[in-house]
Amino acid sequence: MKSPQFQLNQVLLQAPPGKKFLLLPIAYTLFLQIITGIPKPGTLKNIDANELLVRFSAELFDYPYWLQDLSHLPLFFVLGWLWLWTSPKPYAKGFLRDPAFLFALSYACFNELVQAFIPQRFPSVGDLLMNLLGVTLARFAHHWSYRRSVHR
Repeated sequence: MKSPQFQLNQVLLQAPPGKKFLLLPIAYTLFLQIITGIPKPGTLKNIDANELLVRFSAELFDYPYWLQDLSHLPLFFVLGWLWLWTSPKPYAKGFLRDPAFLFALSYACFNELVQAFIPQRFPSVGDLLMNLLGVTLARFAHHWSYRRSVHR
């Protein structure tokens, strides 16, 4: 019988069979797009947005830029892990050729470029690097965990 730790490890590395588990990375991707695409409070006030949205935006932008940049790393780490989690055979095509990994990398770039079209927002090289680093670290961590579990 397999230990509870081994079973937990398996669940964290690979989604159970079925397409319904794709909803989790899709929902998280949409969440990231919403949270990183919210305009600054001043823009929202100018268009008479709901006060709740204006306050939420103010909270998002109420911490230093370096911390905002740094927050991209864990957000995109989770994104990369979730897409790898749903991949049926994440390493069958090679380390860097998995569609889930390539999608997460592409989305990391897309997410930053979209900010060019949001008033008072702009794409940032620092944010892009943190996005890509988060996805890439997820890939390495997932691969390391995956290989460890396969060799047990």
